[in-house]
Formats: sequence, structure tokens, C-alpha cells
Amino acid sequence: MAALALLPLGHAGITDGRGRYREIFCGVLAARGAPRPQARDCDEAMLRLAAEPAGTGAPLELSRSTHGLDVFFVPGLASDCMGQAVAIEAELKQELDRAGYRLRAVPVSGLSGSVANASRIRDVVVSQGQAGPPRKAVVVGHSKGVVDTMEALARFPELHGRIVAVVSLAGAVGGSPLADRAPAALLELAASTPGLDCKESQRDALVDLSPGVRQLWLARNRLPADVRFYSIVALPMPDRISSGLQVPHRLLGRIDRRNDGNLIFYDQVVPGSTLLAYANADHWAVMTDLASSANPLVRGLADRNEFPRLAMLEAALRFIEEDLRPGVDATGLRCLPGSTLEGMPS
Repeated sequence: MAALALLPLGHAGITDGRGRYREIFCGVLAARGAPRPQARDCDEAMLRLAAEPAGTGAPLELSRSTHGLDVFFVPGLASDCMGQAVAIEAELKQELDRAGYRLRAVPVSGLSGSVANASRIRDVVVSQGQAGPPRKAVVVGHSKGVVDTMEALARFPELHGRIVAVVSLAGAVGGSPLADRAPAALLELAASTPGLDCKESQRDALVDLSPGVRQLWLARNRLPADVRFYSIVALPMPDRISSGLQVPHRLLGRIDRRNDGNLIFYDQVVPGSTLLAYANADHWAVMTDLASSANPLVRGLADRNEFPRLAMLEAALRFIEEDLRPGVDATGLRCLPGSTLEGMPS
């Protein structure tokens, strides 16, 4: 087995945007607040780890956005089984619309492979682009959703002129060792569990989440230079992990305790992206309000699901708007030296 070397962000080609993102996130959280029980202190919600740069000190613009961004949220594995697309829009759409962003959750097939879902993403993005004047699009991909999004960008070059940015939200960029251990029957079990509503599919999603498959894909595919990538890593403290993720968290902990219950922290970062934050939330809590699911099984498993997701996403969009301005660097710094995980349990 090859040894793992943890490099400083700059040496790994990652831009460190945590300082400016924290300024924006804390400002949004203070201005908007968060409903109970999602209310969290700013520094509790986003971990402040060693070597985080200072903010830029630039003024915060929190009035209604006039940049005309369409936001497409692509959920991940088994997302349709739990109705996540509907839940995401129910939780986030109205408030993001008020802030000036037009949100749409992409109804991908949660048990299907990335090739099939790439076509769905392409169709949704293109169809919305035909509904009115051209608008820039930002895709937020959670877990396997970012894998499906990268596949769509690789297969459909016509998306490059429309999609200007992609946010990896606890994205399965490097895959998960759990995928190599989980039997294919696991997807069949999900599809047949009462109360879950999985759509018909090829049920080959786990293949695309294998670390070997992901590393080979990254080696063979170059990410488009005209699309900017951003990463929010889910890195929960032990008391922030839901009951349903405790077992996979322990399994991954045999490799690295710094995981969110599905993914190790370093597998969540898009190569060459801007790192925005380490969220003190598990793999489910950064996505949507599973604790309010109509399914009692889902509610029971997601018992540490409170997190200010709306503030997190609005802050990411505000950061991206700053970063897209000609001649503006929203981070204030590029390729910063120094480890970002000192002080975390290893």
C-alpha cells in the first residue's frame, strides 16, 4: 500500500479561501440567524484549524444579489430513496430566492452510476437556460453529486459556457473505502426497504464511489479551466455524528479518524479547487434536514442533523460572486503554506 503524504495546501494546488469565507459566513449568520435547532455559533459551525489565513477585511455585501445566479443542487447516493431533492428545495429554495439566487434541486437517480446522472444534470441545466435570459449557473454537488457533476462537465462541453462554478459539499471526489467493502446487495436493500422510494435504476452507483475508480477518472480527465471549483469539507467533532453514521465513521477511522461518516477529509477536496471551510457537521448534516423526514427510520438515524445549511450555502455563493469579479481575488492569498489539520485527532 502506498504511503499517504499530507502536503501543505499550496503544494497540493489548493487555494486557501477559509479566511474570507469565514468572514462572509459569520456575517450571513449574524444577519440572517438560523432557525432552532440549527442555530450555532459561527466558530462552532466552521472549525478554525491551524494555519487558517486571516480574512481580507473587505466589506460584506449582503443585500439581494443582482448577479443572476442559477443554483443547481445535485444530491448523492440514495438521494431519491429519501426524497432529498424535494427536502432540499423545501428547506432552502424560498430563502435563497429572497437573497437573489434561483435554486433548483436536480432529481438524479440515487442508485445509478454517474454516466446516467450526468445526462440528467445536462438536461436540467440546459432546459432551465432556455427559460429566459442567459444566467450563470453554480452547481452544488453533495457526496456522489459532485462526481456526477464532474462527469457531466467531462461529457458535455456545452455546459462549460453555462456553469461557472462547482461547489463540492462533502463531495466524494476521491471516493470512499466504504464503497469497496459494501456489497451490491446493499443497494437492493435500500430499494426494497419500506418507506423508502428509490426509483428504478441500474443500481451501479457504488462502482463510481470506489477510490480506485475515482483516482483513475481524475487521472484520465482534466477538469475544465473555465469552471471554478470550491470545496467545503465535512469534518465533524465526535459529538456531531449521527447514530446512523457511527458505524461507518468507526470503520473509516481505521484508516483516518478525520472523516464525516462516509468520506475521509482529503477525499472531499477537488484538485485545484479553493478550500472554503471545514464544517463541523457529518455527511448528512451538511446536506439537508433529514431530521424532519416523514420517514421515522430516517429521523431516528439522523439525530445530529442540526446545522446552519442556509447560511453555509449563501456564504459560498457570496464568496463565488466576489471571486468571479474581474481582477478580484476573494481569498486575498493564493497557495498558502502550512498544514491545515494540525490539532485535529488523527
